[in-house]
Amino acid sequence: MTLSQEIEKLISAMAENHAKSRYYRRPIVGYASAEDPLYDQLDKIIGNPQIHPRDMLPGARTVIVIFLPYSEIVYNDMKNGLLTSSVYSDAYMHTNALLDDMAAKTGELLASKGYRSASEPPTENFNHVTKTASWGHKSNAVIAGIGTFGLNHLIITRSGCLGRMTSIVTDAYIEPGKRPERSYCLFYQTGKCRKCVDNCPSGALCSDGTIDKRRCDAYLEGKNIHDWQQGCPQCALGPCAMRGF
Repeated sequence: MTLSQEIEKLISAMAENHAKSRYYRRPIVGYASAEDPLYDQLDKIIGNPQIHPRDMLPGARTVIVIFLPYSEIVYNDMKNGLLTSSVYSDAYMHTNALLDDMAAKTGELLASKGYRSASEPPTENFNHVTKTASWGHKSNAVIAGIGTFGLNHLIITRSGCLGRMTSIVTDAYIEPGKRPERSYCLFYQTGKCRKCVDNCPSGALCSDGTIDKRRCDAYLEGKNIHDWQQGCPQCALGPCAMRGF
């Protein structure tokens, strides 16, 4: 069994055996070369300084990306226009903890084979003043080839955009994935779908592809009063919620 197969077996088993396994579909695991030229361009592309994989882990060779797509149980509770979903909120909190655990267990697997690793948490790893992050799990997902950015500023994978992700840097070499030849977003394919823009209750998303992160965050801060009121999933509920195109 190859190292990538061992990692994918571990991640799949953790999702399947989790107490909240009903919230998930099959995880997607992808791999990016830590020397991919795109990492040297991220500062300019994103517009703020980004941590290079080799800065996070000297000798880095691979970035492992894990995407946990949510199941129809989560989707169906959200799609009726609910701006606060107790099911989504529960899934959000459990998924962040599960992704942290997946990163830790993957690190243990790598260590057992003599490799080092480093990771950032799946959430709350951004500057709350500027609303920017220096380590982008979504950017890693694009470089690893598991998805493309949509108009909603989420990563759309072959299993859609409704889910959460994390990434791990390691000095183990794993063959990188190939990036898709076209966008998984209907808007970027045809220019016709703007469901995420129409759904956004804060007006933060625009059809020109921009997002007002402060407007989005202000809406979330005003709405999420309790732990069971997490996030605002409306931008993830278009046709791309459960599949890419």
